[in-house]
Amino acid sequence: MSKRLIDYGQGQMGEQPEDSTEKFKSFMENNPDAISIVDLEGKTLQVNAAFEEFFGWTNEELIGMPFPIIPDFLKESVNELHDQIKAGVQKKGFETVRLRKDGQLIDVSISLFNIRDNENEPCALVFVYRDITNQKLAEAALKESEQRYRSLVEVSPEAIFVHRNGIIEYMNPMGAKMLGMDSVEDIIGKSVFQFVQLESRESVQRRIEIMRDDHQAVGLLEQKFIRLDGQEFYGETLGLPIIYKGQPAIQVFCRDITERKKTEELLCKSNMLSAVGQMAAGIAHEIRNPLTTVKGFLQLLREDPEQKDYLEMTVSEVKKIEILANEFLSLAEPEAKVCELIQLNEILDSVITLAEFQAILNDVEIIKEYNTDSASVFGEPNQLKQVFTNVVNNAIEAMPNGGKLHIQLNHEGESAMIRFIDQGCGISNERMKHLGQPFYSTSEKGTGFGLMVSTKIIHEHNGEIHFSSEVGEGTIVDISLPIYESSQ
Repeated sequence: MSKRLIDYGQGQMGEQPEDSTEKFKSFMENNPDAISIVDLEGKTLQVNAAFEEFFGWTNEELIGMPFPIIPDFLKESVNELHDQIKAGVQKKGFETVRLRKDGQLIDVSISLFNIRDNENEPCALVFVYRDITNQKLAEAALKESEQRYRSLVEVSPEAIFVHRNGIIEYMNPMGAKMLGMDSVEDIIGKSVFQFVQLESRESVQRRIEIMRDDHQAVGLLEQKFIRLDGQEFYGETLGLPIIYKGQPAIQVFCRDITERKKTEELLCKSNMLSAVGQMAAGIAHEIRNPLTTVKGFLQLLREDPEQKDYLEMTVSEVKKIEILANEFLSLAEPEAKVCELIQLNEILDSVITLAEFQAILNDVEIIKEYNTDSASVFGEPNQLKQVFTNVVNNAIEAMPNGGKLHIQLNHEGESAMIRFIDQGCGISNERMKHLGQPFYSTSEKGTGFGLMVSTKIIHEHNGEIHFSSEVGEGTIVDISLPIYESSQ
């Protein structure tokens, strides 16, 4: 090492030259950054091992030689930089490129300072190089990704905006168009609540709090928005918390679904009209048959008033029409419920008692299997009795040659489970699909409304009803009802 560097060590550090030299040597050799020392003419005095590995030149190749790592297109600016360092200006962490021995340009971060002798005169320049190639690649990739994302956002057919504390900080062109704005700048700084219908603001505020406080995304929500001109439209939104410009914010995706809602309404009306048409045709078919019979017997009675059989059959057909009309009324406008606490075992016992005569006629054995005596539900007893009676009668009719009907009552969690298991002919998968439709019945004499009414009653009691069946094996009907807790 030159005498001037040794003098620098003695003058600047206040130590013996040998101690200063050893420390400086240790600093050079053990530093992971590439370090080079050049004289004031730009000739190399010393480089460390990290420099040799980084740039490819050895210390012996460089000593006394002009600095070879500076590309030709940077030499003029480097000379100006050297002059600044000689004048006492320090540079720390500025980024540029340097040349390796193999001709490759690499990105580096450089810190520079001068070394002064004991007369406080500059005697050499120290360069500390740090490889930032990976950092530059990552920055370039991030920049490319950001540009690509921004391009996608800018041309997105959906409205995308970012807000912080409810104040909009970014919105893409589609968002401005959706809200009736001429440009994006017209909406920046406005409150998101300005464009949310009053009845939806509370739910929007809750979603904002979830994203802001819990850092969780929120799912799709359909709500009404208000354009700048006051016109309302339906929007479907999705939000998630993000970091925007270094601070937590909320990003929202919004899609105008006004046309979709109109289509759904038209489809719903079309389905309703179709259902009404099917029901009208079914009503006409169901009522026409007994009316034809009534008309015929009335004509016979006109010719022979003494025939009482004709009168009885006429009355029977009129009763069929009355039953059908009552089923329609029960389905459309059920009687007002007077709910009370019900013991299911008592209701089932009364249903079984009423069905025993019919069961005996059909050689059907009803087997009770109650595993609980405390299954209490809250509801209307006559309606539940109607449901159970309908299920039991259907089961008995499904076993014209006799069999067993198991009626089970179990307590499962917070629900009471009533299961009816018959040994009837069963129902095919194709016919199972149509259960519950009006005028579709597994019974030759049925209208299909019994099951519709039963399903409606169970749902009104917050319960569920399920059917499973296998042809030739029988049918299982499961009804679950929420158990009433006295603490409620």
